[in-house]
Amino acid sequence: MKKKIVALFLAVYLIALSLTGCVSGGDAARNSRDGVVRVLAVDGNGNVRYGSAFGIGKAGKETDIFVTNFHVVNVYYEYNGGIATLPVAEVYLLKNNNAYNPVTGFNFTEMISCDVIYSSDTGYPDIAVLKASTKNTGRVALPLLPEGKTLKEGDTVYALGYPGTSDSFEEGLYGGKLLGLPEDVTITSGVVSRFTTSATYGNTRLIQHDAQINHGNSGGPLLDKHGEVVGINTYGQGQDTSTGDENTFASVEISYLWDILDELHIDAEPYSSNTWIIVLLIAMGVLVVLGGGAAILIVVLKKKKEEEGPGVPPQITDPEIITVPVRLQFTAGVYAGRRFAVEEGSPVRIGIGPGIGIPFPERTPGVSHNHATVMLSAGRLTIQDMGSTYGTWVNGQRLAPNTSVTLHLGDRVWLGSDQQIFVIAGKGGV
Repeated sequence: MKKKIVALFLAVYLIALSLTGCVSGGDAARNSRDGVVRVLAVDGNGNVRYGSAFGIGKAGKETDIFVTNFHVVNVYYEYNGGIATLPVAEVYLLKNNNAYNPVTGFNFTEMISCDVIYSSDTGYPDIAVLKASTKNTGRVALPLLPEGKTLKEGDTVYALGYPGTSDSFEEGLYGGKLLGLPEDVTITSGVVSRFTTSATYGNTRLIQHDAQINHGNSGGPLLDKHGEVVGINTYGQGQDTSTGDENTFASVEISYLWDILDELHIDAEPYSSNTWIIVLLIAMGVLVVLGGGAAILIVVLKKKKEEEGPGVPPQITDPEIITVPVRLQFTAGVYAGRRFAVEEGSPVRIGIGPGIGIPFPERTPGVSHNHATVMLSAGRLTIQDMGSTYGTWVNGQRLAPNTSVTLHLGDRVWLGSDQQIFVIAGKGGV
């Protein structure tokens, strides 16, 4: 009987491993290379610069949205003792290793042109977002570290990208070429040494680590052991090893990116693992076979609790309390595709005219000048119709004028008619 139990436990482990894709940190990093691309940027003087980027969107699916560093797609100029930045003229993603030939030069048919859809005014926190003119076949989005989940000192991290030094190894009789295939992505590993807010770099929150990054790595992802993006590889300090001044590296915290994506109305997917669910189901099946007690169930649930770790907020039992940042996400009408934030204690007025938080054009069908007000107070979201002509509707029910009604995530609100609709969403989308 003892051997039977051991065999069953081993089966549980192996099946869960195969079903969840549970892999080591090195395997996760290696499997993430399809989410990394090489960036080529051309400035106004025709000078070429290189960097790395990674895909965002639905994890594991092809995407046309990529994240890189601000300094990859902007050029710094010195003037009268000061420094100015100007965007580069053209930005491309390399599709393969055929984008450059040392004899014939650049082959732009092997690249994908991009628009820079986000680039900060100050250059900090050194993040830019690119939209490719078409999807790069086989290049996928990587999962991001969820908001509220923490990385710790001593955690293992992996830096992925296309350092220029790799090109040097590929030089032939007529010179070098530009590497751009997924298998050419380099992987370096290290540990998190500390977290800091750097005054040198615009008070940006940085992850300091010793996973080596070189020129060309800029904009590539820093991954944790699960393969989720925890940072954007950006800075290196120290060059002279003869004096003991060895390189130290820093990556911008991924938390900045969540705010940027929310501003751009772009959905991205955080990392999630269902390992514990599958293990639990299989373990329950084993219990049925053995007719045993509840010991396995207790162990599995305890393991799940340990994996959640610090930083995971407690569950709120009151369904009317919203614990995530609130957005009014319009799905139809004048603002279709846009989101508006609702801040704690700051009412959002909806209507036509001056002083309106979400202003509609004059004579928008169904919308009154002072139509409705949305309010978030102590985590409770409410809406009040302000006596509008054509009414405010929540999930198909018309509201009584001047009466506050509680809203929940997923609720649909009509302004006068189904031509103007928004949904109550959390940060990042419904």
